[in-house]
Amino acid sequence: MVDPNTGVAMYESDDIIKYLVGKYGMFSYLFLNFDKCDGTVPLALSLGLLTTLTAGFAMIGRMGKGSSYTPSKLPPEPLELWAYEGSPFCKIVRELLVELELPHTLRSCARGSPKRQVLYQKAGSFQVPYLEDPNTGVKMFESAEIVDYLKATYVLP
Repeated sequence: MVDPNTGVAMYESDDIIKYLVGKYGMFSYLFLNFDKCDGTVPLALSLGLLTTLTAGFAMIGRMGKGSSYTPSKLPPEPLELWAYEGSPFCKIVRELLVELELPHTLRSCARGSPKRQVLYQKAGSFQVPYLEDPNTGVKMFESAEIVDYLKATYVLP
């Protein structure tokens, strides 16, 4: 992770979580729906190996999706994905973006986030995942259609 606001760079997930909570406070609390932030890392994110193992168990059913590389064309501009981590439909799109190594900006819009209203104003409704591709002008909902679009547009033959 590289924080463009401070120039801090790190790679260890536990350190990244501690840094984000310490620097920005509400990171984990909004994600876990806590009302206040006292600067401590929530228990669910501070269990070290246990946290890693439980996150790994969640990948078993996906059989490694998002952990391999598929050759793709590099777009001139990053794609923009509106999503939230808990949605299985968003996860499918994120996995493909990672497999294709397509640069993208994630606009997280979890429950309670004011970004939901921003997406609603932008797209006329709230539905995620929502993909905007500035390289082609495409703006679309529906994970299956987004996956088909990404494969047709960016996967190399």
